[in-house]
Amino acid sequence: MTIPHPMSILDLVKEFERGQMQLPEMQRGYVWKSTQVRDLLDSLYRGYPTGNILRWETTDNSVELRNSAIDQTSEKWANSYLLLDGQQRLTSLAAVVQGKLVQVRDSKKPIDIYFNLEHEENMYETELGDDEVDENIFEADDDDEKEEKDPLDNYDKPFIVANNRVKQNPNWVSVTEVFKANDITPFLQRIGINSFDDPRYKKYQERLRRLMSIKDYEFPVITLKKELKYDEVADIFVRVNSLGTKLKGSDLALAQITSKWHGSLKIFDEFHEECKKTNWDISIGTLLRTLIAITTGQSKFKIVSSLSLEKLQEGWDKTKEAVSFVLAYLTQNFDIENQNLLSSPYFITTLAYFVYVKDKQITEHETNLLKKWFLIANAKGRYSWGSSETKLDEDLAAIKQGNIEKLLDIITTQFGRLDITLDDLRGKNRTSGFFKTMFTLMHRNRARDWNTDLVISMKHPGKKDKIEFHHIFPKNILKEKYDRKEINDISNLTFIGKVTNIQISDQNPEVYLNEIVKERDIEILKEHCIPMEKELWKIDRFIDFTDKRRELLLKLINDYLEDIKV
Repeated sequence: MTIPHPMSILDLVKEFERGQMQLPEMQRGYVWKSTQVRDLLDSLYRGYPTGNILRWETTDNSVELRNSAIDQTSEKWANSYLLLDGQQRLTSLAAVVQGKLVQVRDSKKPIDIYFNLEHEENMYETELGDDEVDENIFEADDDDEKEEKDPLDNYDKPFIVANNRVKQNPNWVSVTEVFKANDITPFLQRIGINSFDDPRYKKYQERLRRLMSIKDYEFPVITLKKELKYDEVADIFVRVNSLGTKLKGSDLALAQITSKWHGSLKIFDEFHEECKKTNWDISIGTLLRTLIAITTGQSKFKIVSSLSLEKLQEGWDKTKEAVSFVLAYLTQNFDIENQNLLSSPYFITTLAYFVYVKDKQITEHETNLLKKWFLIANAKGRYSWGSSETKLDEDLAAIKQGNIEKLLDIITTQFGRLDITLDDLRGKNRTSGFFKTMFTLMHRNRARDWNTDLVISMKHPGKKDKIEFHHIFPKNILKEKYDRKEINDISNLTFIGKVTNIQISDQNPEVYLNEIVKERDIEILKEHCIPMEKELWKIDRFIDFTDKRRELLLKLINDYLEDIKV
């Protein structure tokens, strides 16, 4: 049995920096969210256990590696280590102890964590997040959306993800700046502590030193013997990570595939980059699930261990061809510009399997059937709740039997009906499939920005023309009277460019909508399903406005469905 030995965070980070510890291709990339970095720092600050580090000592130079998010030298080592468990923690901590901001997956910009010098010592409830992040496909029209991710509801927490409000509070200091500094004196002086007699001096000094001592925290490090073979190490990796919820099924499947097919991660990454060039950022996990579906006719990753190298390689060639076709098919036939307009990536797997079964020989009737099925299933969230894999396998089985009509029967059973009603739209917000459908159909109908005349699209390259979702009745003039659910209902949301959004800001809709009509024409508002009864543009008619606009959005969807001849 391998006995764990302690190593400090600083020493582990140095091993990474000098290239003595690297990532095998079986590892996933860095995927942590900002709140996970915050909670790790909090646990370390309190001295709580935060898990082991698992690595493999090896002299095998043939093992394929994955690029690390930590900058490394190219120095060669006779004996090196491959990190099997602990990548997310060490990558986060490497940035922190180096005094750098952390690039997390739920923020476009690197984030900083702020430390509260006046924190309470007591425990606070840790928020447990889902494995998947709900991606915001459009920028918000104000900072409220961003601050809701980590609100300052409780000022007694030791750590918080930085935002504008916390930066203005003198009792909060940047963790990045603390680790850059060699002296804590400037932080004390900044908040007016200039004397040892200040009652805050001892408490703040002890807390800052405790924060800086995080770099000396020791992880128990388990090192697997170098005599082990790569496939044995991959098996250990899968077993260790399948015992908890650290990795998704796709991450474990990738480990099993790379143990059989060395260098496959590079092949998957290259195709991923090809897809990105066509505006489709498809995850490796989605590609692997599609590979399994095309190879086996079902989607569950547990079957990966039984597949031979030859089966995987043969299936990958078919998967690449089918996925490439589907991305073009979605763009040209369904007006879906990229993956963010899908309520689930499983739609790519379903359609790719259909393309594979049909050998790309698709009739007009089949396209229309798929269009109708896709719009309803995407809007209502076919794969968004319940046992998603079971639903996906149900659809794959129908396709395998050549029964495309059954796809419609299946969603009729799931939702009780095929038609879309006002009740379906009522209470839906930007996380709903109906929000994505609303954008898709407005883009299809060539709805334009109210200022630039550009047709709304997710492909606009310029930052100023980037599409944002806009509250027609601004939040700031509604929040005193209406609750958040009413304000954020999709009947109060539409899509315009960034500059137009800034110009409108918190203006009264009765004012700015009338100005648009004068300067442009009334059609540009109709394209966004804005009610034309101007009395509904008044603040006190907000609920009447959203009721009417919901009817117009329903008509937008049903008109499209009626145009599909099946």
